[in-house]
Amino acid sequence: MDKFPVEEFKRDFIIKTLVQQIQFEQWLKSFFFLNIELSKKYDFIYQDEFYTKFYELFTEGLAFANKILTALQTGGNEDKLNWYLKLIEGLNKIRTELTDPEFEYIQYRRHSSCHIFQNSYEFIQDNLRIKKERNGRHLQDIQKDLQGLILKYGGEKNIDHHINEKLQKKLTDLCKQLT
Repeated sequence: MDKFPVEEFKRDFIIKTLVQQIQFEQWLKSFFFLNIELSKKYDFIYQDEFYTKFYELFTEGLAFANKILTALQTGGNEDKLNWYLKLIEGLNKIRTELTDPEFEYIQYRRHSSCHIFQNSYEFIQDNLRIKKERNGRHLQDIQKDLQGLILKYGGEKNIDHHINEKLQKKLTDLCKQLT
């Protein structure tokens, strides 16, 4: 077997991983920027962007960070290993601060920021089929949780203030640990 394609594949994989690490770190900077700006003054547009980045960080971003951490455990880059350890530990701790309905609200706001229509939350789909679940949860339970938050806090802006108050200091502290 010709070694050239295998070596080229390895090289391309390593380059892709290094580029994605840089992209991820840049992306985190913009996330932390939004957190800082929202701690100064409420802004609906920044809030939507914050929720989008927050949700993605706790889904795709955390999975990526864990993948990189696993790869770093066999290498000799202790600084980067410790950075990813702090990031993952910090994110896991922050996630425990949120109730499931609050995290569901963040996911809903992320979805409504990225999509004009909220079809995935609707019982009757465009093909006239009835949808009962979204991501393994009953739509009725999701609606109940979202309505419960709205009733408890009196509207989206108040929920935003509540979640920001809960998260901003912890996110700022995590950012400081990472820099």
